[in-house]
Amino acid sequence: MIVEVREVVVIHELCRACGLCEKECPTDAIEVEDSAKIDEKDCVRCGLCVEVCPFDAILLGRATCELPKGSHRIEVLTKRPEVSVRISESKCVGCQACSSSCPVEALSGVKGSPPKLDVDRCVGCLECVRICPSRAIEPVGDSGDENA
Repeated sequence: MIVEVREVVVIHELCRACGLCEKECPTDAIEVEDSAKIDEKDCVRCGLCVEVCPFDAILLGRATCELPKGSHRIEVLTKRPEVSVRISESKCVGCQACSSSCPVEALSGVKGSPPKLDVDRCVGCLECVRICPSRAIEPVGDSGDENA
């Protein structure tokens, strides 16, 4: 069977429950027991799970794949959280810890200056918020900020 993928899909027949995706996920959205299970609310579609899966059991984005004969257990996640971040230039110390920690390289800059955010690349994983030592980065969007 040929399936067109537009979001995140776990092909359970290919998953060997190795746990690499679970370890790599920056938002702890993956739990592995018999197979990988991705929590739709926490998944930010950063793609790290796809990169580390040695069995090609996780697909992200737009792709076409042929499922093994008899496959019927696939999991499709379609809702992407609408979360981004706001950087307070007055609080930022320019350390670039956020740029170094961003799994999708949505932040860039030079030491001593606030980072620049590429909103098209940002997937809302909030790793930059967690790592920022000066608390200069705040989540906006589904995180509860009504001014997003």
